[in-house]
Amino acid sequence: MAVGVGFFFATGAVIARVGLVNVPVGTGSLVTIVVGWVPITVIAAVLYPKLIFTLPATAYLWMALTGAVNFPVARFLNMASLKILGVGKSTPILATAPLYAAFVGVVFLAETMTWPIALGTIVLVSGVVFVVKSAMPRTTSVVPAKLIAEDSEGLAPSSTFLGLPRIVVIGYVLGFGSAMAYGVVPATYQVAMSYTHNPFATGSVTLFFGSIFMAMLVGPRIGADLRISPRRSLLFVGAGGLSMTVGTILFFLAVERTPVIVVSPLMSLQPVFALAGAHFFLQRLEKITLPLVLGTLIIVGGVLAITFGIET
Repeated sequence: MAVGVGFFFATGAVIARVGLVNVPVGTGSLVTIVVGWVPITVIAAVLYPKLIFTLPATAYLWMALTGAVNFPVARFLNMASLKILGVGKSTPILATAPLYAAFVGVVFLAETMTWPIALGTIVLVSGVVFVVKSAMPRTTSVVPAKLIAEDSEGLAPSSTFLGLPRIVVIGYVLGFGSAMAYGVVPATYQVAMSYTHNPFATGSVTLFFGSIFMAMLVGPRIGADLRISPRRSLLFVGAGGLSMTVGTILFFLAVERTPVIVVSPLMSLQPVFALAGAHFFLQRLEKITLPLVLGTLIIVGGVLAITFGIET
């Protein structure tokens, strides 16, 4: 189930990135959230009409916190990093999220970090990074220089910091910030789910708060951004949001049944799925190479180690 989370989130990211080339990051992120919120809320209202409105105040606070961390922070920073750096440079950064999740799970949730799970986490993350970096050795930013300059508020791409273009440094900082936020999200989701044990109700409330916070972040630019964005691009962004919503539901189910330190490493397969989707549908990746095959075998070894850790 956790692997399915990575697949649907990766599929959604690949689809949404097609539209984000011509849609501002903030408004594009908001579209993915709202489009995903509508169907999950309809399902929750039909099947569980009373559950959403009868929760204790503490439950709403945890869901609001989860929505704030997951959407205005994690997803927004992820989209911004993807737009600046491109697939090849940003997805390996996201693969570090399980490290932060493992820390949160052990320190704050009193979960047990066994040696097989610890080793599997390290091996799996290493394999993901190896695959992504070896698969796209020459990938450059997918965003036109004009759009990069606009999103960075006039910062010239040619200005440097520590020998790197400042806009590239900003992209890496945003990527690591997104990874840290995604590392915290599984723990907050687990607490939020403990009040409902229902992925549809929890997802509906969480996405609602996420939409509100994201709209507050984008502010008055929403209307203007929607008017200047091509309808086809908005359609791609919305379709990506629907796929991510399926991933969200599977994620809720996974964290309810499996410890956070197990779910998060399996979710780090997302970059592999994203690369495969980009290879077949975006035509931005090279053919399968020996390093790619070796990296995949490393990932399989990490998954086996994690599975062994669950059973021991």
